[in-house]
Amino acid sequence: MDLWERLQAYRSQESDLRWKGTFREYFNRVREQPRVARLSHARIYDMIADHGVETTEDGGRHYTFFDGEIFGLDHALDQLVDYFHSAAQRLEVRKRILLLMGPVGGGKSTLVTLLKRGLEAYSRTDQGAAYAIADCPMHEEPLHLIPDALRPEVQREYGLYIEGDLCPVCRQRLVNIYDGQIDEVPVERILFSEKQRVGIGTFSPSDPKSQDISELTGSIDLATIGEYGSESDPRAYRFDGELNIANRGMMEFIEMLKSDEKFLYGLLTLSQEQNIKTGRFSMIYADVQIETVNPQAISCASPHRLARGGIVMTGYGWLVRWAEGVLLRQIAEAQGDGALGGDGAPGDEPPQELLALGRSNGVPPVDEVGKKAPDGRGIH
Repeated sequence: MDLWERLQAYRSQESDLRWKGTFREYFNRVREQPRVARLSHARIYDMIADHGVETTEDGGRHYTFFDGEIFGLDHALDQLVDYFHSAAQRLEVRKRILLLMGPVGGGKSTLVTLLKRGLEAYSRTDQGAAYAIADCPMHEEPLHLIPDALRPEVQREYGLYIEGDLCPVCRQRLVNIYDGQIDEVPVERILFSEKQRVGIGTFSPSDPKSQDISELTGSIDLATIGEYGSESDPRAYRFDGELNIANRGMMEFIEMLKSDEKFLYGLLTLSQEQNIKTGRFSMIYADVQIETVNPQAISCASPHRLARGGIVMTGYGWLVRWAEGVLLRQIAEAQGDGALGGDGAPGDEPPQELLALGRSNGVPPVDEVGKKAPDGRGIH
């Protein structure tokens, strides 16, 4: 390999991805490819589906997107993809936070990381291309430029569903710079990146006494407020919170149940109403898929119990079949980690705690696997 030739080819490829044009040009693209303007849940579902779906011997579904990273969790992954499929159709489940609940070391964080990296790679393909109003801090969907009064006609004529409104920055620029001429507003292609804080955000709770909600929703820009003179001027506000920059994509809230309630209420408002309350501005629309991982469920005594109605919980990290557990144990042994216990022979009786877990989760029987559990059911 010639490094310099590869670098030149890489720069050329990156340049090809940096498309810029006007809203008129973007609208023509959307007319030809309506999926360009899809919402965040639909984008993630398409990302998974576009990698391929296979039918297993027992009639189940196997998503190749997760191959090589996650093993023995087909049932849990089915539930996960069903969530995204329903949310992609704008059903009620879309208005809920996705909580991955399961044991430590069960792969919850691995799954979230896989979705993040997958979304970054998907946005670099033709199928996953995403566009935004140029220089918008929230990577605004350009179709928001179309006035509300014209949207029903656009949907009837072109079949384009438009949800949401302009952020304060874009609204002000449209009036002051472009004099309301939406066809002249510049649009650019965006590449999702957690490092660059474009379309993917991550929030980790810390000391509730020192952590502020501004980490989620942005804050006043003290360097410019003297110049513009008002906290309600968009130019004097930094729309750089994790929820702001995650617009059009996803945000991971690490162990949400450990956070202060004030953060939870903001998340529920966003997930249920697709709005963020920021500073001295009216509600700001945001299209963010929120997910969190936690090793425990929400108990009735928890201060977060009021959030139950706004969360969809997926049991994740439990072994689907004893044979797959044996495979995982062999992998762990090869890596010098015997944490799964037991001697792992296919004919061995699974641990009683796993049998009890399988019975409580109602996993379908597995006839082809070594020795079945006493009640003829598999392990989940």
